[in-house]
Amino acid sequence: MRPYTARVRAGRALGLGKSTNTSASTRPNPTKASATPSKAVPTTAPAKTTAPPKPTKAAAPAKAPATTAPANKPAAVQARKQAAAILEKEDQDFRDLLAQGVKVTGTSDFTAWYQKAIVGLDMKQNAFSKADAYFTADTEPTDLIEQWRSDNGDANAAITQYAEVGTSPDAPDAATRKDAADCLAALAKADKDAEKIANGN
Repeated sequence: MRPYTARVRAGRALGLGKSTNTSASTRPNPTKASATPSKAVPTTAPAKTTAPPKPTKAAAPAKAPATTAPANKPAAVQARKQAAAILEKEDQDFRDLLAQGVKVTGTSDFTAWYQKAIVGLDMKQNAFSKADAYFTADTEPTDLIEQWRSDNGDANAAITQYAEVGTSPDAPDAATRKDAADCLAALAKADKDAEKIANGN
Protein backbone atom coordinates (compact mmCIF):
# COMPACT_ATOMS: atom_id res chain seq x y z
CA MET A 1 0.00 0.00 0.00
CA ARG A 2 0.90 3.48 -0.47
CA PRO A 3 2.21 5.10 2.56
CA TYR A 4 -0.54 7.74 2.62
CA THR A 5 -3.30 5.16 2.57
CA ALA A 6 -1.66 3.28 5.37
CA ARG A 7 -1.54 6.43 7.44
CA VAL A 8 -5.19 7.11 6.90
CA ARG A 9 -6.21 3.70 7.90
CA ALA A 10 -4.03 3.82 10.91
CA GLY A 11 -5.55 7.05 11.85
CA ARG A 12 -9.06 5.76 11.53
CA ALA A 13 -8.14 2.85 13.73
CA LEU A 14 -7.09 5.30 16.33
CA GLY A 15 -10.28 7.32 15.83
CA LEU A 16 -8.49 10.16 14.21
CA GLY A 17 -10.43 10.27 11.08
CA LYS A 18 -11.79 13.48 9.62
CA SER A 19 -12.96 15.55 12.45
CA THR A 20 -16.68 15.71 12.59
CA ASN A 21 -18.05 19.18 12.57
CA THR A 22 -20.21 18.50 15.66
CA SER A 23 -20.34 22.08 16.69
CA ALA A 24 -21.38 24.65 14.36
CA SER A 25 -18.75 26.82 13.23
CA THR A 26 -18.30 29.41 15.80
CA ARG A 27 -18.65 32.07 13.21
CA PRO A 28 -20.37 34.65 15.18
CA ASN A 29 -23.97 34.98 14.29
CA PRO A 30 -24.50 38.32 13.11
CA THR A 31 -26.29 39.91 15.97
CA LYS A 32 -29.21 42.07 15.34
CA ALA A 33 -28.24 45.49 14.86
CA SER A 34 -26.86 46.62 18.06
CA ALA A 35 -29.57 47.59 20.43
CA THR A 36 -31.43 50.61 19.30
CA PRO A 37 -29.57 53.41 20.78
CA SER A 38 -31.53 54.77 23.67
CA LYS A 39 -33.25 57.91 22.83
CA ALA A 40 -31.26 60.78 23.91
CA VAL A 41 -32.78 62.24 26.99
CA PRO A 42 -34.25 65.44 25.79
CA THR A 43 -32.24 68.18 27.15
CA THR A 44 -34.18 70.27 29.55
CA ALA A 45 -35.35 73.39 27.79
CA PRO A 46 -33.63 76.35 29.26
CA ALA A 47 -35.82 77.87 31.86
CA LYS A 48 -37.58 80.90 30.60
CA THR A 49 -35.87 83.87 31.88
CA THR A 50 -38.09 85.64 34.30
CA ALA A 51 -39.17 88.95 32.86
CA PRO A 52 -37.74 91.76 34.87
CA PRO A 53 -40.38 93.18 37.17
CA LYS A 54 -42.19 96.12 35.72
CA PRO A 55 -41.07 99.28 37.36
CA THR A 56 -43.61 100.30 39.88
CA LYS A 57 -45.34 103.50 39.05
CA ALA A 58 -44.06 106.30 41.10
CA ALA A 59 -46.69 107.30 43.54
CA ALA A 60 -48.40 110.47 42.41
CA PRO A 61 -47.26 113.32 44.55
CA ALA A 62 -49.75 113.94 47.24
CA LYS A 63 -51.85 116.95 46.52
CA ALA A 64 -51.11 119.75 48.83
CA PRO A 65 -54.03 120.20 51.15
CA ALA A 66 -56.25 122.94 49.95
CA THR A 67 -55.52 126.06 51.80
CA THR A 68 -58.40 127.22 53.84
CA ALA A 69 -60.03 130.10 52.13
CA PRO A 70 -59.71 133.23 54.19
CA ALA A 71 -62.83 134.15 55.99
CA ASN A 72 -64.86 136.47 53.83
CA LYS A 73 -65.86 138.64 56.72
CA PRO A 74 -64.10 139.53 59.96
CA ALA A 75 -65.52 138.93 63.38
CA ALA A 76 -68.50 141.10 64.30
CA VAL A 77 -66.66 143.65 66.49
CA GLN A 78 -63.93 144.29 63.93
CA ALA A 79 -66.46 144.28 61.11
CA ARG A 80 -68.53 147.00 62.78
CA LYS A 81 -65.53 149.28 63.23
CA GLN A 82 -64.28 148.82 59.68
CA ALA A 83 -67.71 149.36 58.21
CA ALA A 84 -68.25 152.48 60.32
CA ALA A 85 -64.90 153.91 59.16
CA ILE A 86 -66.02 153.60 55.53
CA LEU A 87 -69.31 155.32 56.25
CA GLU A 88 -67.71 158.14 58.23
CA LYS A 89 -65.25 158.79 55.42
CA GLU A 90 -68.14 159.09 53.01
CA ASP A 91 -69.78 161.66 55.29
CA GLN A 92 -66.57 163.67 55.38
CA ASP A 93 -66.23 163.54 51.58
CA PHE A 94 -69.71 165.11 51.35
CA ARG A 95 -68.69 167.88 53.76
CA ASP A 96 -65.60 168.60 51.73
CA LEU A 97 -67.61 168.77 48.50
CA LEU A 98 -70.12 171.15 50.06
CA ALA A 99 -67.35 173.35 51.38
CA GLN A 100 -65.85 173.62 47.89
CA GLY A 101 -69.22 174.66 46.48
CA VAL A 102 -69.80 177.28 49.11
CA LYS A 103 -66.35 178.70 48.37
CA VAL A 104 -66.90 179.09 44.62
CA THR A 105 -70.58 180.10 44.64
CA GLY A 106 -71.01 183.37 42.71
CA THR A 107 -67.69 182.91 40.87
CA SER A 108 -66.69 181.54 37.46
CA ASP A 109 -65.39 178.38 39.15
CA PHE A 110 -68.89 177.48 40.26
CA THR A 111 -69.72 175.87 36.89
CA ALA A 112 -67.03 173.21 37.23
CA TRP A 113 -68.16 172.43 40.77
CA TYR A 114 -71.79 172.38 39.68
CA GLN A 115 -71.16 169.73 37.01
CA LYS A 116 -69.74 167.42 39.66
CA ALA A 117 -72.28 168.14 42.39
CA ILE A 118 -75.43 167.99 40.28
CA VAL A 119 -75.00 164.30 39.50
CA GLY A 120 -74.49 163.41 43.13
CA LEU A 121 -71.29 162.37 44.84
CA ASP A 122 -72.15 158.71 45.32
CA MET A 123 -74.96 157.72 43.00
CA LYS A 124 -73.70 154.12 42.95
CA GLN A 125 -73.66 153.97 46.75
CA ASN A 126 -70.21 152.38 46.76
CA ALA A 127 -69.59 153.24 50.40
CA PHE A 128 -72.78 151.54 51.52
CA SER A 129 -71.97 148.40 49.51
CA LYS A 130 -68.41 148.19 50.87
CA ALA A 131 -69.56 148.64 54.46
CA ASP A 132 -72.37 146.14 54.10
CA ALA A 133 -69.94 143.52 52.76
CA TYR A 134 -68.31 143.28 56.21
CA PHE A 135 -71.41 141.68 57.69
CA THR A 136 -73.19 138.39 57.48
CA ALA A 137 -76.92 137.94 57.78
CA ASP A 138 -76.35 137.17 61.46
CA THR A 139 -74.09 140.12 62.29
CA GLU A 140 -75.41 142.91 60.10
CA PRO A 141 -76.95 145.82 62.06
CA THR A 142 -79.59 146.18 59.38
CA ASP A 143 -81.60 149.02 60.94
CA LEU A 144 -78.54 151.16 61.65
CA ILE A 145 -76.88 150.72 58.29
CA GLU A 146 -80.11 151.42 56.48
CA GLN A 147 -80.61 154.55 58.62
CA TRP A 148 -77.14 155.72 57.68
CA ARG A 149 -77.95 155.27 53.99
CA SER A 150 -81.09 157.34 54.41
CA ASP A 151 -79.37 160.21 56.26
CA ASN A 152 -76.37 160.22 53.93
CA GLY A 153 -78.77 160.24 50.98
CA ASP A 154 -80.47 163.33 52.41
CA ALA A 155 -77.09 165.06 52.56
CA ASN A 156 -76.40 164.14 48.97
CA ALA A 157 -79.79 165.50 47.90
CA ALA A 158 -79.12 168.76 49.77
CA ILE A 159 -75.82 169.22 47.90
CA THR A 160 -77.56 168.64 44.57
CA GLN A 161 -80.20 171.20 45.56
CA TYR A 162 -77.47 173.64 46.52
CA ALA A 163 -75.91 173.24 43.05
CA GLU A 164 -79.23 174.10 41.39
CA VAL A 165 -80.01 177.21 43.37
CA GLY A 166 -76.37 178.27 43.30
CA THR A 167 -76.71 179.10 39.60
CA SER A 168 -78.92 182.04 40.52
CA PRO A 169 -77.32 185.44 39.94
CA ASP A 170 -78.30 186.25 43.53
CA ALA A 171 -76.32 183.34 44.97
CA PRO A 172 -75.05 182.92 47.51
CA ASP A 173 -78.33 183.70 49.19
CA ALA A 174 -80.84 182.37 51.74
CA ALA A 175 -81.69 179.44 49.51
CA THR A 176 -78.09 178.27 49.20
CA ARG A 177 -77.55 178.76 52.93
CA LYS A 178 -80.59 176.64 53.75
CA ASP A 179 -79.43 173.82 51.46
CA ALA A 180 -75.97 173.91 53.03
CA ALA A 181 -77.48 173.74 56.55
CA ASP A 182 -79.73 170.85 55.53
CA CYS A 183 -76.73 168.97 54.15
CA LEU A 184 -74.69 169.42 57.32
CA ALA A 185 -77.61 168.37 59.53
CA ALA A 186 -78.12 165.20 57.51
CA LEU A 187 -74.42 164.42 57.72
CA ALA A 188 -74.45 164.89 61.50
CA LYS A 189 -77.18 162.26 61.71
CA ALA A 190 -75.24 159.96 59.39
CA ASP A 191 -72.17 160.28 61.61
CA LYS A 192 -74.20 159.21 64.64
CA ASP A 193 -75.51 156.24 62.70
CA ALA A 194 -71.95 155.20 61.85
CA GLU A 195 -70.88 155.64 65.49
CA LYS A 196 -73.67 153.35 66.65
CA ILE A 197 -72.63 150.76 64.10
CA ALA A 198 -69.04 150.87 65.40
CA ASN A 199 -70.17 150.52 69.02
CA GLY A 200 -72.67 147.77 68.34
CA ASN A 201 -75.59 149.80 69.70
